[in-house]
Amino acid sequence: MKKKIYIGAGIILVILIVAGIITNYADSGRVTTGHEPKYCIKIVSNDGSKVTYWGLGYKVIRYVGVSPNEPYENNIGVKMGSWFMNYDLPNEKVITIEYEGKTIEINNYDDINKIYNILVNSKYNSEICDGINTHKIIIDNEVYYLKESCQEIQKGDKQSKISKEDLDTILKIIDSNK
Repeated sequence: MKKKIYIGAGIILVILIVAGIITNYADSGRVTTGHEPKYCIKIVSNDGSKVTYWGLGYKVIRYVGVSPNEPYENNIGVKMGSWFMNYDLPNEKVITIEYEGKTIEINNYDDINKIYNILVNSKYNSEICDGINTHKIIIDNEVYYLKESCQEIQKGDKQSKISKEDLDTILKIIDSNK
């Protein structure tokens, strides 16, 4: 009788291990391609900013940009690991902008990404226009100067031309954070 119990428990344990491997493989593929895990239990935090998916031997943690009801693609950060994994978002970046004797800080994740992408991904060359620096933008201890009259950004002794749309995007973000 004891032998049958041990054999039955062993079979159940093997089935759970194989099921855990299969579901982990399937869900890791879904998570890496930006889709929601399928074979998990979904638990939303009280404030709705963190969603944890518990699978068979693994978990997926995602931080949501707006609400947990948004599509899975609208996430801020996702990490997959064992049940014992901890995951917190890195400290948020802050952009400081000085203009007309005022200083504002931009904390909104989307606004930070927009400004960061415009400033960091611009092609800087050594030609500097004679325009007036209208805004001083500080990101990660790097100083950028916005020159509205030339539609350019100055970084050190180099400058980059930006489009009217990018300039308007930066100014709109500054206006909304006054």
